[in-house]
Amino acid sequence: MSDEQVMITTFTKAFNKYVYDEMVIGQLAHTELKDGVRVGAEVDVIMPAMVTLFDYTGGDLNDAELTTTTTAKVKFDKGKAFHYEVDEVKKQQINNAPDLKQKVELAKEYSSDAIKQFAAAVDTAYGKLYTRAGHYLSGTNNTAISLTSSIAKEIFAYMQAKFQRGDGKGHTNWIDGQMVAIVPPEYQFYLGQLEDLKYVESGHQKMAKGYIGKLSGWNIVVSNNVASVTEQNGSISYYPLFGIKGKTLAGGISKNLNMKDYMPEKNFNTRYKGYGLYGVGAPRADFLGTVKINAPLVLSANAA
Repeated sequence: MSDEQVMITTFTKAFNKYVYDEMVIGQLAHTELKDGVRVGAEVDVIMPAMVTLFDYTGGDLNDAELTTTTTAKVKFDKGKAFHYEVDEVKKQQINNAPDLKQKVELAKEYSSDAIKQFAAAVDTAYGKLYTRAGHYLSGTNNTAISLTSSIAKEIFAYMQAKFQRGDGKGHTNWIDGQMVAIVPPEYQFYLGQLEDLKYVESGHQKMAKGYIGKLSGWNIVVSNNVASVTEQNGSISYYPLFGIKGKTLAGGISKNLNMKDYMPEKNFNTRYKGYGLYGVGAPRADFLGTVKINAPLVLSANAA
């Protein structure tokens, strides 16, 4: 394998390994890396299985049935291109690293910004799926709810009750420890006024990216990619999302970054260019909630 092919393979593996860590709204999704996809291709994403209970009246149990899985169709209709240069010294460091793990770590330094931007693009696409929400809350005549700290807290309790109620047939949409709420920074501003969220202790657990605390059973993370729209009066309405970690949304990302290397004239450093494709969907809209809110950043009159 040539040095350039080693570099391309290494950068691709760094992307595949770290892109999940950079997603925030993507924490609600089951996202799969897919081989050999093209623009417009529709792929199957296998969602986590759901198990249904049945009445037991005694006696021997029947043979177990196959676990029912849900297949979500996701269309790869979006893509992002990237382009960067690697200086010769760093290139040799990567090529001379003793094993693939260290090569990938070194490559991450060069590709981290591209990985963050790509993950943010996928997150933004996930954020726009608020229109599929099964649990929707707004003011009168679909107006935005104006936040105060108390209302910001109340919304979490309301969504908890909605999800716990489920479909009214015994199926709850609530799984302890796996409920995630994604809010914009403007919403965090109001939550920060609550005693409940003034301290965040990580303990021994790996904290999710953007994590700020827990309220009414929801693990709260902050994202700039929550959907927003500008209203006719110039105000901005935001759509924070509520759902079950890894079970609510579905997505796919191309595993192959279609990278190519080249060396421009009068330059000793190698440049790389390529693109990645992705698609998203909301197969479990009943597991998704959103609220139409207005959250202007206003300091109290007593602020210095």
